[in-house]
Amino acid sequence: MRLKVQDVLESKNIQYRIIELKERAITVQDVIKYSEEYINSEEICKTILVKRKKEYYALFLRGADKIDFKKLRGLIGKTSIASRDEVHMVSGVNPGAVCPLLLDVPVIVDQRVLSLDKLNFGSGNHLYGVEIASVDLAKVLDYRLADVAQ
Repeated sequence: MRLKVQDVLESKNIQYRIIELKERAITVQDVIKYSEEYINSEEICKTILVKRKKEYYALFLRGADKIDFKKLRGLIGKTSIASRDEVHMVSGVNPGAVCPLLLDVPVIVDQRVLSLDKLNFGSGNHLYGVEIASVDLAKVLDYRLADVAQ
């Protein structure tokens, strides 16, 4: 199966690895449990959509981190987590499969993400993850770097 994210990565000459999952993964724990091959659990990242009024933003965090809404408020104003329907409307997929590289909303990357060697994240399909070197993220994603995690 060819994933849209593969086209994006190949167009920028980014090396990547597709990680096949035995079952549909939604949470970080699901990814660890269902991965067909070894993945470093500390390198799993998540994309969370938030909204401020009628604007949406994507937050890209390490899997174990939580959003610090006070820090986020200082950055973009008062926000709330997007509903399942809103996630689908904005990303075209359900929560757990959101790929930050395929979004058409501003992406805020938590600064802790860049301390990782590799990044493993949603591919746009619940049965596959994608992994890239963290140094390649800026080559393929226009983002704002900030401190938004607890």
